[in-house]
Amino acid sequence: MGASRVRKQDALRQAQDEFERLFAPRSAHGRFEPNVDVHLDEREGEVAVHVELAGADADALRVWIDDTFLSIAGIRAQRDVSRDASLLCKEIQYGEFFKHIRLPLPVREDGAVAVYRDGILTIRLPIAQPEQFPIVRTEIRMTVRRILA
Repeated sequence: MGASRVRKQDALRQAQDEFERLFAPRSAHGRFEPNVDVHLDEREGEVAVHVELAGADADALRVWIDDTFLSIAGIRAQRDVSRDASLLCKEIQYGEFFKHIRLPLPVREDGAVAVYRDGILTIRLPIAQPEQFPIVRTEIRMTVRRILA
């Protein structure tokens, strides 16, 4: 498969992911998507992902890498509220959450670190070293003939 075709397929897949994220009803999956920041730290040679998960159960967090995606799942339990209280504003989402993040470049699973502190899950993924292809120069000699009609 040519590099151009792979790039087109990646662009199409990314557009489909973005369309689904923007227009699919949240209840379609029965889960919400937490906010994330993704940073490429070339000096440290890593991709850092920060996920906003205040109130999530640390023991229920699951993180995995699959191909070019980082996936995060877990649960944020509903807070106990007095039954006599009236709800005036509801902005915090509770229940199961799931986030599927396209990684900007290949990463190594070994050396990956995840820390959950102060309501933020920070995942550090070492950047995979690009495969080095040997450079081979081949000289091609050819003769070009001009045919006059």
